[in-house]
Amino acid sequence: MTISHTNDEATTQEKTQSPLPLFYQSLTVLTAEQHKNHKLVQKNDVSFARRAHAIPLNAIEFPRAARHYPIVFPSGATPQAALAILGLRREENLFVSKKNTWTQGAYVPAYVRRYPFLLARTPQSDQFTLCADLQSGFFSQETGQELFEDGTAASTSENALNFCVAYQRDTLISDRILAKLQEHDLLAAKDGNFTLADGETLRLSDFQIVDEEKFNALSDTAFLDLRKAGALSAIYSHLLSLQNWSDLVDLAGQTKS
Repeated sequence: MTISHTNDEATTQEKTQSPLPLFYQSLTVLTAEQHKNHKLVQKNDVSFARRAHAIPLNAIEFPRAARHYPIVFPSGATPQAALAILGLRREENLFVSKKNTWTQGAYVPAYVRRYPFLLARTPQSDQFTLCADLQSGFFSQETGQELFEDGTAASTSENALNFCVAYQRDTLISDRILAKLQEHDLLAAKDGNFTLADGETLRLSDFQIVDEEKFNALSDTAFLDLRKAGALSAIYSHLLSLQNWSDLVDLAGQTKS
């Protein structure tokens, strides 16, 4: 998916040349031996997401996210995770304030709340281990919440691990739902053209949405298949979320005033 502003374009992933996921500057496996003195600094700072105009979203989040953001699917033969659209200009997240806080009352995607932790697969194994971006600014050896105590994981690390495991599980469920949308040929390519009150034109391209006509024309058998797969809530929430484009246009206009 690309965003165009006059003649400029940007991909949805901010670090297209980096093998690391969006936001992450580094990934380190956390161990009691090497990180016994590391502490997590709790702070309400989402500045790391300021330049993310699209953020991955799991299907379980659709009902809450649909109240605030358009939800779309990347283009491609095998599109990956759905995306919450947070801005219409390149590298602009309209939901991160100048004080580096998320807009009050707006749903914060789990992908954002998971940072700076991440589950990573152990090389040559199916096992996952808890990692962290130690360059994130959320860790200190002076103050904060202990990651390890007496050689074992403290509650801080346990809570982070549990959240990451739940996120991984929800991602697998989302993958199956997205596969069902593809199986029933429900995704259609879409471009968005938006004009602000002052005449500025913005363009969002290379994404997909559910084709509502195809969805309504499904056979009873296909509809039941989607219901059994748990896809109906995601589909209805996604379609409802498309009403949020106009709110994004209004927000984009306010950032210029």
